[in-house]
Amino acid sequence: MGRNGTFDHARLLAAFGIVVFHAGAPGAAIGYAGLPFFLILLVLLALPAAECMSFTDFAALRARRLLRPWLIWSAVYAALKLVEAAVTGAPLRTEFNASMILTGPALHLWFLPFAFAASLWVYGLARLRQVLPVPVQTLCAVLLLAALALLSLHQRGGLPVPMAQWVFAGPAVCLGSIFALLGTRTMQQAPAVGLVGVAMLISGPGGVLQIAVAGTVFALCTAYPRPATPVSRWAAEAAMGVYLVHPLVLSLADRAGIAEPGTVPMALAGIAGSLALIAGWQAALRYAPLPPGTWVNTQRP
Repeated sequence: MGRNGTFDHARLLAAFGIVVFHAGAPGAAIGYAGLPFFLILLVLLALPAAECMSFTDFAALRARRLLRPWLIWSAVYAALKLVEAAVTGAPLRTEFNASMILTGPALHLWFLPFAFAASLWVYGLARLRQVLPVPVQTLCAVLLLAALALLSLHQRGGLPVPMAQWVFAGPAVCLGSIFALLGTRTMQQAPAVGLVGVAMLISGPGGVLQIAVAGTVFALCTAYPRPATPVSRWAAEAAMGVYLVHPLVLSLADRAGIAEPGTVPMALAGIAGSLALIAGWQAALRYAPLPPGTWVNTQRP
C-alpha cells in the first residue's frame, strides 16, 4: 500500500482534536475521536509488517518506536513533577502513584504502551489469518461488539486508571483490525462503519460516538487519497509530537493566564504552543540528532 498523504494530514488534525479535548473547549467530545483514529491507523499500518516479519523482529521494531519514546517522555514528565514538588513543597505521593507503572508519570502517556500491546495483537491477527477456517474479520466483529458492551458497562460503573483508558480504546483496535483485514477499498469498509453506527444507536455508551467518528473519517481518508508530500510527512511526524507535549503546554498556558480553561483560546494556545515546541525540537535535532522514532512514527510499520 502506497503512503496516503490524506492520512498524514488527518493525523495532525486528530492530534489537534485531542488538545481540544484536554483543554475542555467546545467540541471536546468530537475532538477526542482523534485517539481512536490513531489506533485504527496504527493497526492498519502494522499489519503488513506483522505478516512478513518474525515475532522477535516485529516486537523489537515496535518497542523502539513505541516503548522507547514512552521511556524518554516518562523521564521528562517525571522530572517536571519532581521540580513541581520541590517548588511547591508538595509530598511526592501527591505527584506519583502506583498506576503510573502502566501509564507513565503523565496520564496521556498510557497510549504508548497500549499501542505496543495493540501491535502484538496485530501480529497474532496476522497468524490467525493463516490458520482460521473462517474469515478473521468475523472474529474481530464479534470482539468489537464485546468491546462495545464492556465499554457500556464501564460507563455505568467506572473503572480505575488505566483500565478505563484501555476499555475506551479496545473497540478502536477491533475496528482497525476489521479495516486492515478488509483492505482500503471504501465499499469494503462501509459494513464496518455501519456496524459501529448500529451499535451506537442500540446501546449508546459514551465513547462510541468518538469511535464512530474516527471510523468514518478513516473511511473518508481512504476514499480520497492524496500522494504523500514533504508537508504531509511533516504533519504525520508532528502529530505525535503534539500529542506528547500538549499537556505541558496547556499547563503552562493556564499558569501564565494566557487563556481561561475550557475555552477555544486555551485550545488554540495548546495547539500553537505545541507546534512551537516541535519546531524548536526539530531545529535542535539538526545539530544534535536523536535516534529515529523519538516522537513515534506510526506511519511506518
